[in-house]
Amino acid sequence: MENIEFFTLTGEDGNEYHFMYVDEIELNGTKYWICDEAFPEENAEEIVLGDSVAFKVIQDGEDFFLDSIEDEKEYEAVSKAWEEAEKEIEIDEDADFEIKEKE
Repeated sequence: MENIEFFTLTGEDGNEYHFMYVDEIELNGTKYWICDEAFPEENAEEIVLGDSVAFKVIQDGEDFFLDSIEDEKEYEAVSKAWEEAEKEIEIDEDADFEIKEKE
């Protein structure tokens, strides 16, 4: 059984946005997190996944921050790198997953 990491970000508009961490890729010395939007159902037993989103990982000592990718060329390069990485991922459609909150 695999653990799935979910996290919540608060946008500049004050709203909370939920994501599921999918993978990390590195491009030109910069790390990026690939995540899927997550929409928890009211009963908290089911989560609907939306579109994939890429965040730039900014390291500050031991801390890190996630930032949106504003530059169109950078975004296109990350998207292309993720498409290539996806081709190498094997997905077991019958695998069980455990949703575990980060401590």
